[in-house]
Amino acid sequence: MHVLLFDIDGTLVLKESTDANELERFRRAIADEVGRSPPTQPWRYDGMVDPQICRLLLIDVGLSASAADKHLRRVIERIGQIYMAMEKHPVLNDGVGELLKTLSVSSKHKLGVLTGNLYVVAEEKLRLTGIRAYFGERFYSDGYFERRDLVRDAVHTCVKKHRLPGNASVTIIGDTPRDVEAAKSSGAKAIAVASGFFSESELASAGPDAVFRDLNPRSDLLKALGFEII
Repeated sequence: MHVLLFDIDGTLVLKESTDANELERFRRAIADEVGRSPPTQPWRYDGMVDPQICRLLLIDVGLSASAADKHLRRVIERIGQIYMAMEKHPVLNDGVGELLKTLSVSSKHKLGVLTGNLYVVAEEKLRLTGIRAYFGERFYSDGYFERRDLVRDAVHTCVKKHRLPGNASVTIIGDTPRDVEAAKSSGAKAIAVASGFFSESELASAGPDAVFRDLNPRSDLLKALGFEII
């Protein structure tokens, strides 16, 4: 049995189709809460989890760490409200639809998402792109401030639930070095895909088990995901 956990933004979903909404939901939530807009360019937070990004942006507008924490819960709630009210059109990355269809017929694979997005944001993206039904496992960032902690708990849950022989039976598929580093720190397999901001060479430097330019279901990608081609 293989459990495959996919990141959403940049991995399953085209970053260019979500970037504007992503920046705006953070900017508006913090401006609404503290009356100051955080800088969103350059964006330095790819691969981080939403609560962590909120805390850092609150500090960026001049709050102390303790003051940021006092505002954090309301900012996180506001982010979800803002995102749900937005006009948004997330688009799947090349090959994603075909890959999910291919993997979904395998009795030896369980598919899931593991994302830095909050629950309400992630669920909306999955719904709008029509792929939510593929994923039996869903791990979101609510309550987490480090991606490594989120990945650690997700891997542990999958190993226990599906009675896997070890953490290496879980594969994390992501588009940032942080995805790779978090997978490796948890003993999971790491597959990097250069469909987001980072190049293949930049991702390779993080030490994944394999790097691909996209998620088109070619034989080498399917083999790396443990899919037997007959």
